[in-house]
Amino acid sequence: MTAQNSEEQWDTYMATYENEKPGSTTLRMDLINSSPIKEFDYVLVTGLTYETSKENGFPENGTFSVLHKVADELIEIIQKETEFILVGSFMYNNERLEYFYIKEQKNIISKIESFYNANYPDYKFYLNVKKDQEWKYYREFLYPNEETKNYMADQSVLRNLEEAGDNLTKARRIDHWLYFSKESEMNKCKVGLEKLNFKVQNAGINKETNLPFELQVWRIDNVDIDSIYPITSDLRKRAKKFNGEYDGWETSIEKE
Repeated sequence: MTAQNSEEQWDTYMATYENEKPGSTTLRMDLINSSPIKEFDYVLVTGLTYETSKENGFPENGTFSVLHKVADELIEIIQKETEFILVGSFMYNNERLEYFYIKEQKNIISKIESFYNANYPDYKFYLNVKKDQEWKYYREFLYPNEETKNYMADQSVLRNLEEAGDNLTKARRIDHWLYFSKESEMNKCKVGLEKLNFKVQNAGINKETNLPFELQVWRIDNVDIDSIYPITSDLRKRAKKFNGEYDGWETSIEKE
């Protein structure tokens, strides 16, 4: 199990770690419901430390090429030794690490050490194999928490808008959907949203959802990530306060 295929769902997110330094994680999102995967009991973590002039610790363009080349070469080495699943990579503080779950350790340590020493002698490398039957490295470290997943969802909508030619500078109508188990709770939430100048498009029953009471509201807002994410975060909290769920937003494509 090596190359990325059509069934794999990859995504990237940024977060802040020690000393307020940013880190970038790229991972397979689709494994969360199927992990841990039986027999892939070991996690292999390996990568290079690099030099950069950037204050955020991320590599420059030339170094990016080297790091991607190393990742491809590591796949070739590992697949000769054992079956594996590449689950992601983590880039932080002048270091990029690749995360593989493998069936057997075999001679992987010595093979990768020899590879680094022969091909990248000027780089410091990290290499470790640990037993991780519960896939904690993937589930608890690489996989984003709920707040980060919500941020990623907003970013995904914005990417779709940009790909359609929207430069995200124009304020426009944004529709939001919230769902509740009780009509009384939906109405309480609705009152609070109306005080925030949201207009109610619909408040009624939707028999196709698990939570049958649907509240659709809209307001004119900006759609850049710094504007929309605080709005969606607040709506999620308000829905949860009344035992409901926030189910996302839609808007029009605006081209100037």
